[in-house]
Amino acid sequence: MAMSLTKSQRRKTLQLTGTALGALVLTVATSGSAQANPMQAECSTTGAYGYVYSDWYGSDTRIDFSMTFTDMLADGHHVRARLVTTDVNNVRKNWPWHYNYGGNNTSVDVNSYATNSSGIFNWGIQVARYEGDTYLNSCTNWIV
Repeated sequence: MAMSLTKSQRRKTLQLTGTALGALVLTVATSGSAQANPMQAECSTTGAYGYVYSDWYGSDTRIDFSMTFTDMLADGHHVRARLVTTDVNNVRKNWPWHYNYGGNNTSVDVNSYATNSSGIFNWGIQVARYEGDTYLNSCTNWIV
């Protein structure tokens, strides 16, 4: 024997079904793995500026990054920049320097990656000014 619903009961059932369906769609749309969040660390010091950009998120053993750094003074010195990271034990790793010998108002772009079997938990950039191999000044900025 089939049970019939009044018009008011059908409307209420449809409203509740629509609310439940909306909640289900919202849950499915927002669930899943964490999405990468593009971030940029930048710093400037006398005569030099640079930034590193990555969509790295969370602890991992690899970071893909883009770096740009600029010589800001006509002073005869050159600019260097490098990626810096920390691992699971908060041990800092200074990655190899990239060089800009182009002079005032020149920039160097680097697209690269770094891997560390101990993990990469924080990352950033160090920008420095040198005279030959003599360190003059630098800055460092971190994404943590």
